Amino acid sequence: MKRIIKDWKHIPGIHCGSVSIRDVVHYYGIELSEAMCFGMGSGLGFFYAYDNDMSPSRNIHVRGPHMEPNFFSLLSDTLSWKCEQDDEKALNTALEFLKNDIPVFIQTDIYYLGYYNSNTHFPGHVVVLCGFDDGNEIVYLSDTGFNELQKVSFQELKESRSSKSKPYPLNNNWFEISRLNKDINLSELIPISLKKNAEMMIEGVASPRGTSGVDSIRKLAEDLPAWGKAEDWRWCVRYSYQVIQKRGTCGAGFRWMYREYLKEAESYFQLIASNNLTERMGDIGSIWFEVSNEFKRISELSELKVLDDSLINLSKKIFMLYEKEKEFFTDVLQLLK
Repeated sequence: MKRIIKDWKHIPGIHCGSVSIRDVVHYYGIELSEAMCFGMGSGLGFFYAYDNDMSPSRNIHVRGPHMEPNFFSLLSDTLSWKCEQDDEKALNTALEFLKNDIPVFIQTDIYYLGYYNSNTHFPGHVVVLCGFDDGNEIVYLSDTGFNELQKVSFQELKESRSSKSKPYPLNNNWFEISRLNKDINLSELIPISLKKNAEMMIEGVASPRGTSGVDSIRKLAEDLPAWGKAEDWRWCVRYSYQVIQKRGTCGAGFRWMYREYLKEAESYFQLIASNNLTERMGDIGSIWFEVSNEFKRISELSELKVLDDSLINLSKKIFMLYEKEKEFFTDVLQLLK
């Protein structure tokens, strides 16, 4: 039997998590932009991981943890990602929610989702389970920029949800959204989200991926000059370019997406405009864009004698980013005291 959640509509967008949030809030009758969903989820972050047993061995991630539960905790009960060790039980639990027209957020590794045809592991990719066909053992997913719902087999789904690829092994991570408070006041919620994201960046926040925050940017800057000693250094810098600019980040490590959120939020919270937060985040995003292009250039070097100098110069620019983001989020916390 094929069953899609009644009146479900997928709206394509840029980033997996914020598109998934927008799909669900629209289903429940709340119209918000993707940028607003990202910002209200306190979506900015930065991870840096170093492990010779993973690929690439130096791994960055430019989004913060818990964005989806952060967002929905503003509109419903406090939420967090749930885990389930038993793959079959995790599947059956999700199907039961779908039978009652309740969408289910899940985290996946795109390596196992056939429609991506990817030879690179990317665990943590968020999609919404919105339907199934148990006769053919197929589920339907709302996924980022695809215009149509995507179909994957039960087996593909199980493998993608239980990937053990570093730096973010999955354990059938999921949560459902059964109801939302439609009577929302953005003038109240935006300052809460701003403060939360600032606290996460300044204080750091732990997750299964590691610790996200400005200190991880500093750690990257400190380590970068030695990346040339890694056997897979070319893949490390190329992957970093992709993560900052290409993988659903709006081109600048989500900083331009956060700028769009701030621009939209100005009409609800005056302190954003009066303190030039939108323009400052746009400038930070421009530096991230430059950094990503430099990662790309280094990945294509043919004269390796300039590799060390290139990494040192890029390290200096990333130190600058560390200082600018630390200053930005410190100022936000001062404004919201």
